[in-house]
Amino acid sequence: MLGAHFEAEIREQPDVWRRIAASDQAQRFAAAVAGRDVLFLGSGSSLFVGMLGALAFRRRGMRAYALAATEARFDRNAYQDACVVALSQSGRSADLLEAIDLLAPSRLVALTNDASSPLALRAEIVIDALAGPEIAVPASKSVTSMAAILLWAAALTGGKRNRTAETLQETAEDVRAWLDGAGVDDVVDAARRIARRRSVAVVAAGYGVPVAYELALKIKEASYVHAEGFAAGEFRHGSSAMLDASGVIIGIVDEASRDIVHRPLAEAAEAEAARYVIGARSGEIPLLGPATGEAFNSLAWLVAGQFLALSLGRANYVESDSPRGLAKWVH
Repeated sequence: MLGAHFEAEIREQPDVWRRIAASDQAQRFAAAVAGRDVLFLGSGSSLFVGMLGALAFRRRGMRAYALAATEARFDRNAYQDACVVALSQSGRSADLLEAIDLLAPSRLVALTNDASSPLALRAEIVIDALAGPEIAVPASKSVTSMAAILLWAAALTGGKRNRTAETLQETAEDVRAWLDGAGVDDVVDAARRIARRRSVAVVAAGYGVPVAYELALKIKEASYVHAEGFAAGEFRHGSSAMLDASGVIIGIVDEASRDIVHRPLAEAAEAEAARYVIGARSGEIPLLGPATGEAFNSLAWLVAGQFLALSLGRANYVESDSPRGLAKWVH
């Protein structure tokens, strides 16, 4: 079946999160960055996870930023001697390793899925993502494993108790039940409809924004459908003109962002665009994906988007395990 490895790795994620819950990786990460200004560095999916992590730490009062590794040569002066957290599934991206040379960090922390990689060998502290081997080119379990570690570590740093081993395990159970249930059929049906459309806009606010960027990337990688992620409020300042009856808008909704995200969704109805939501309901718009508690709900959003990308790929007869022109890492 098309995307067989991609689907298997999507379905493995609850087990990965249980491994993280039983480990000390989040605690080790929190200790490694405590009291420091932090720069999260990555490319592609790893960059978007870094953006999510930076936001989580900023919400706890820390100065934290995210930078694309490919932009480091243009923006390095602001981050000299920073504590750099380099995120990479493979730990072998040439862009990332070159960026580290340019930044010359005071401390290098590697968050990677390969603890023996060139990145890990260069780092002062290595945090293993614990995702296990990942074969499909579109990253799935390495994305959510790194996100889980960063979100939990941010809560530890800020003294919050909403993200714990127990709440991570509860999220794993909720997502596992959805993956094993009939809810995935709604995603498959939606994908068949979306595949006939010209483009997809994924809109969100707060924690949902880097997730929207990541889901748009997954859709492009796995199905060749044009997709872009937007902050929902900013989408209304010009980009909403792209919507018409040939387009799709997907909103990532939680209680904190509901009002902001609902506005472009409501306006999209006038443009006759197809509408869907991930996370929580917004009126009568079809809901895709699992529901879970607030602590780690962004992990459930990511899984829903991954399964949608997989299903879109199948609807378009794309082999999403190995999309054209892509490799597991950029040399």
